[in-house]
Amino acid sequence: MINTIMTDLNTEVQLLKKEVSDMKMIYSRLDKAIEKISDVSNSINRMLAVHEEKISQQEEAQIRTEQEINNDIKELHSRISTNNRELMNLMSEQHKEQTDKMTKLEIELQGRVGVLEKWRWIIIGGSIVAGFIIQKMIIL
Repeated sequence: MINTIMTDLNTEVQLLKKEVSDMKMIYSRLDKAIEKISDVSNSINRMLAVHEEKISQQEEAQIRTEQEINNDIKELHSRISTNNRELMNLMSEQHKEQTDKMTKLEIELQGRVGVLEKWRWIIIGGSIVAGFIIQKMIIL
């Protein structure tokens, strides 16, 4: 009976030893898995940090580009406005010059036409007088 109990105890001890060794193996595998998960987590954290830095740099570059574009647009607007103003001034000056020239030409032409009309009336008057004199001479 003692032999049987000893054998049973021995068997149980052997089983417990096997279970403990199996558990050691499971814990060892779990430790390795936890280490690998930690490594992966660290790698992901580093990748996220790199991506966040890249995104930050791209956002800064985009802001700089937008500012440059806005500055260029303002500069172009200013140039266009200045050119428009200058063209309007030049057109006004040219219009005034042309108007002045046309006014001078009109005054000059009125003077010439006035002289021609004066001569016309003188010639018509002279013709009437000459016609009257010729008629009186023919009648006599």
